[in-house]
Amino acid sequence: MLKNFSMNTVLRRTPFKVLRWFLQDVGINLGFDWDTMHAYDLPKVIAAYDLVPEEQKIKAEIVVREIVALADQEGIAAIREAAKLYGLSYLDLIFKAHPSAYLQAIWVWTEHRDVFAKAQKLLQVNRASFFRKRSGLPTGKIPVTEERLNKLKTELQIFFGAKQNRGRVCTVELFERGEGRYCVVAYPDDHPIPYLEHNQEAILVPVMVNPVFEIVFDINSNEGTLALSAQLEKTVKEELENLFIRTIYEIEPPPLIKPDYDIEKLKDSQFMLATETSDCLQAEISHMDLLWKDIASVSSFGVKKKGNIFCPINTLLRKEKRNLNDAEVRQVTIRFHFKPKRGRRAGVLCVELTPHQMVIRCKDAVRIETMLKYLKKWEVSQ
Repeated sequence: MLKNFSMNTVLRRTPFKVLRWFLQDVGINLGFDWDTMHAYDLPKVIAAYDLVPEEQKIKAEIVVREIVALADQEGIAAIREAAKLYGLSYLDLIFKAHPSAYLQAIWVWTEHRDVFAKAQKLLQVNRASFFRKRSGLPTGKIPVTEERLNKLKTELQIFFGAKQNRGRVCTVELFERGEGRYCVVAYPDDHPIPYLEHNQEAILVPVMVNPVFEIVFDINSNEGTLALSAQLEKTVKEELENLFIRTIYEIEPPPLIKPDYDIEKLKDSQFMLATETSDCLQAEISHMDLLWKDIASVSSFGVKKKGNIFCPINTLLRKEKRNLNDAEVRQVTIRFHFKPKRGRRAGVLCVELTPHQMVIRCKDAVRIETMLKYLKKWEVSQ
């Protein structure tokens, strides 16, 4: 099922029995006795749907868009996780009878609306881009109690009310994801947003809405780490980290353990390893190890001279439908190509970096000094 669709296409591609469930659940009565209808009556259904009032059609299309948004590999994974949270143990048997992702998603929407709604939120969490991983926190079971979650909600309302004049209303939810992982997701109210819409008389009228914005706190109690995702300024994120640690862990935030080498920025394909013309050299990433945080697996990528490390990385992202935000850089090799100039022969210097270690494949002190200059210029090293 395509992300861009027409309702007629949806009606044609949805099995007749499932279509009956769907139309009834969205409150559309076509005036048929469904028990006497068969699949070959589909043209009659489509013709009758065309006569449905526009308001009901819009309602049906909104629901279909929600279903289609979960009708892919990531969406079905979120549905399976939500089903576990609700103890829905027979999901695999149902999915075997409905092999396509679209049919699986529409079945869950029809039969288990609570699981569907939870899966929508989990999918948003899974696609979150995290700020950084804060280490040095307690390990073992974290007492994320209802009392502490309510206190976090109040603290967030006070925090955003004082700093940004928003967050008057806030919802906080907990997702226990197994294997020592917890996600606490906050939804504070954002600033009101005006927009235009047509009223029932087809006249444009201004409407104000109060959307929410999302803040994700991802706890790994086995590692003793906390990751935060939010579309906010860096300093605000840092304050939120400390607020969360004080409220949920009920401890003073431990000091930040800064890496010696900031190699995380190197997974950004737009990050330029720019060099000065006078130095007569080029730099490129020749090797990168990525740790996938969700499955605790490492992928290694390498390229030959003047290759682009992001070609094999993007190939894997497309093939396995992964998100680069779900990975952290464990190790990277930067290759410096020194061109010949007066007093210097052509040559190559390779430096291997992890967050806390550097290994240099070169004994030329001048070239090493040049390499260190660029690591500082790129703000990879302190």
